[in-house]
Amino acid sequence: MSPGVQRARAVLDRDYPLRLTIEDLARHARMSKFHFIRAFKAQTGQTPHQYLRAQRIDRAKHLLETTPMSVTEVCETIGFESLGSFSALFHRLTGESPVAYRAARRRKLYIPSCFLRMYRVNPAE
Repeated sequence: MSPGVQRARAVLDRDYPLRLTIEDLARHARMSKFHFIRAFKAQTGQTPHQYLRAQRIDRAKHLLETTPMSVTEVCETIGFESLGSFSALFHRLTGESPVAYRAARRRKLYIPSCFLRMYRVNPAE
């Protein structure tokens, strides 16, 4: 991978929640914007926009599986401004809504029984 595309890809990986433009990325790559788009696609198999969307959706999957954040909070955290467009893209790429994705993959929190006894919590409640 060329150093310019590597620099731009590092920016996408690091700053995925921010509003990134092709001009900004091309500047990091030290290329014209049209040459940058062609080079990025040739070297990664995706356009910069497709790569950014995939980064954001991968991060959303991780947040949905591991945090109690609401879908709206996840949407805002990963850089989407519209919950509707986030949900539609998430569904198109994963085949599930964000809520269904979370429900299918979220593991119940394991609390050792000794903690429950220590705090006199009845697990049947």
